[in-house]
Amino acid sequence: MGGSYKRKRSGIVIPKSSIVLNLKPVFAARNIVHPYAYLLKIGINTTTANKMLKGEAIQLNFNQMTLLCVNLNCTPNDLLALRAMSLPSHHELNKIKPLENNEESVMTVNEWLSHKSVDEVHDILKKDLS
Repeated sequence: MGGSYKRKRSGIVIPKSSIVLNLKPVFAARNIVHPYAYLLKIGINTTTANKMLKGEAIQLNFNQMTLLCVNLNCTPNDLLALRAMSLPSHHELNKIKPLENNEESVMTVNEWLSHKSVDEVHDILKKDLS
């Protein structure tokens, strides 16, 4: 298997899993402009928050799903999207919204931080974590 994709346990290749965590539309609907700080604030650790925002999360435990659903006032279906999966038209997974092409390129934490000064990041974290 070529390319720059990372291989994880159980043979799942990032970012090739078909059911994916898609937080971008939920954050947009809730006017959350600093998703990384928000995830930290609700109790998601830094590594997991980074993977979630990069689209590299291949596991989501029930505690994390509960934190997201309770704090974002949504259901698990709102957090998931279906990427390029061939299914019969009557399959129940077709009820999950498809991942739009432009949603695959989620801004990484590094990209987001590259446009901010140290003072801006400090102010954002101070505000969002208080």
